[in-house]
Amino acid sequence: MSFVRRRRAGILAAAAVLALAALPRGSAPVLAGDPDVNGALAQQQQMEEQLARQRAALADLVQTQTTLGQDLQRISGDIAAVGVAIDEAEVRLRSLTLELQEARAQLGTYRLQIQNLASDLTAIAAEIQTSSARLAARETLLQDHLRSVYRESQVSVLEVILSSESFSQTAGVVGDLLTLSDQDRSLALEIRTAREQLRIRQETLRVGRSTLGDLEQEATRRAQALDEQQRGLDAARQALEKKQAQLQQLQEAERAQLAVAASDADAYRQRIAVQEAALDGQAELIARLKAQADQLDVAYHGRFAWPLIGGFVVTQEFGHTSFETFHAGIDLAYLSPVCGGPVYAAADGVVLADGRPNLAYGDTAIGVIIGESQRLQTWYWHLSREIVSVGQEVKTGDVIGYEGATGWATGCHLHLQVMFDGQAVNPREYLP
Repeated sequence: MSFVRRRRAGILAAAAVLALAALPRGSAPVLAGDPDVNGALAQQQQMEEQLARQRAALADLVQTQTTLGQDLQRISGDIAAVGVAIDEAEVRLRSLTLELQEARAQLGTYRLQIQNLASDLTAIAAEIQTSSARLAARETLLQDHLRSVYRESQVSVLEVILSSESFSQTAGVVGDLLTLSDQDRSLALEIRTAREQLRIRQETLRVGRSTLGDLEQEATRRAQALDEQQRGLDAARQALEKKQAQLQQLQEAERAQLAVAASDADAYRQRIAVQEAALDGQAELIARLKAQADQLDVAYHGRFAWPLIGGFVVTQEFGHTSFETFHAGIDLAYLSPVCGGPVYAAADGVVLADGRPNLAYGDTAIGVIIGESQRLQTWYWHLSREIVSVGQEVKTGDVIGYEGATGWATGCHLHLQVMFDGQAVNPREYLP
């Protein structure tokens, strides 16, 4: 090797040393407008926003299931309770069924978002692998270049300068030195930028995978909770269907009796006349009972109990029904015994009427009327017999008679009527 070539080799070695010495020290991230690093940061921010949306969706799903669970618990309790309003329970069950379907759809959307998140994390992992391989190649290139320059150098930079034959030659050598320094600096900065980009993406992947695991576990728990709620809904449906079947059986028997009576035109006209007379009788009876109730307290401050105890069903609700233009009370019937079960006082009061209170108007029904206050009365109609008498004080739960089918009754049952200020009101406003 000639002396000039040795001097140029020394210059190359010095260039490598100077280039490395000129690099900034410390571990501060390279962020100043670098598109690669900024892209990694943007990817990290996008992942954080995606995870935040997933957590919000999870919170919505949890709230939906909590509310659904509470509603299901209430309706299950209501269906199991005596005196359930079957039509109302049916409406509520249909609503809960739709809510459960919506919750499942919500869970499906949530799981799809988790799958998208998993796909994004897989893509980031692939980018990291590619970037790592590219970074390793660039680092190897710089290391090999510096190692080669160092091996070829035999003289110091000062010696090269002092040994130059002319300043023009020195200037040329220095020019070569500066050019090589820029190249090495550019390569080193590229490596450092790649390292920072890799670090950001690795952190994004770490956080994303950790959160993804938590979200997947919660999705599994939500699915299990929905399955449990579905089982509860199915059980409530079965319980209601059982009561619906019992109600249908009783109503069919009543309709059969009504059809027999309606098939005879004379009997049907008689029924209408009896109902009209009974209404007139009720008006007269109300006036008479009001005078008898003057001795009672002005107002009643309690709640009622069901007048039947055990297995029974409400066969007709208050208001318009298929049997009457307007039903002034609610009808209750024992499931067992089929007929003749005890009837209990629904509240504390005094017996104002017993026997056949409306017999003068053609209504042969045996009934008991109890005054709870000057404004409030309970009427118990169609009894097979009564065991109390006018003026007797009764307490809630006292037996006052037995279920029957006296008067104009389509089947054995109890007609419970509540009168407030002389007007029939819905008994459910007072019952449990």
